[in-house]
Amino acid sequence: MDRQQVEYVERENAFLREQLQALTDQIEAVKQDVLEEGAKHIRGKENTIQKMKELEREVRQAKANADKWRKVAASEKAKRETVETELKRIQQIVERAKAIPVAGKLVAKIEREGQSS
Repeated sequence: MDRQQVEYVERENAFLREQLQALTDQIEAVKQDVLEEGAKHIRGKENTIQKMKELEREVRQAKANADKWRKVAASEKAKRETVETELKRIQQIVERAKAIPVAGKLVAKIEREGQSS
């Protein structure tokens, strides 16, 4: 091989090395972009999963609160029914007491005093 051929081959070699490096850089850039997009996608899914877990926790808490307030409401209803039953019983006693002549006058007097105050 003469000198011109050697120089030509060296130039061609250098050109091909540059082309190879450019392609390698492009491949690396595309690879990096794909990895970044994949990471964004994964983070998005992780955030969605985290939000779903938080919502599930809030739903469980809301159910627990609802159960608690149902129990409180049932307890208050039972207390009210007990008071209403006791009130009816006392009213019946007062009505029977009014039927007794002396006690009736006393009950009427107590009722008048209660209304005036």
